[in-house]
Amino acid sequence: MASGNIEKQIKMGLGEAVRRLLDLEIQYRQGRRTEALTAERLLVLEALNRVELDLGFDCNDDGVPDTVEIFKKSASTSCCRIMPTGNKAKSQRAGGSKPRRVRKKK
Repeated sequence: MASGNIEKQIKMGLGEAVRRLLDLEIQYRQGRRTEALTAERLLVLEALNRVELDLGFDCNDDGVPDTVEIFKKSASTSCCRIMPTGNKAKSQRAGGSKPRRVRKKK
């Protein structure tokens, strides 16, 4: 790297980034909208949006993700559960943790 072309980079975990965004959001909503705060807020949000989650909705509690139409019909009843879809996409999870399974009500 040339001395005139120095880049600075900060790396943080996903949880730390979410916590920082929450702190920035609180300040932003309290009216402390400085140029630096707004820029950092947008930067953290942009970085977080690079991580995509593959989620489905289980509205009839059968353990299988349902279609968007079923979700739209039942959204007013709050019966839908968020669940992993089971697609084997490349994961960016730290430590290789597995997705949590949705339990059926007995």
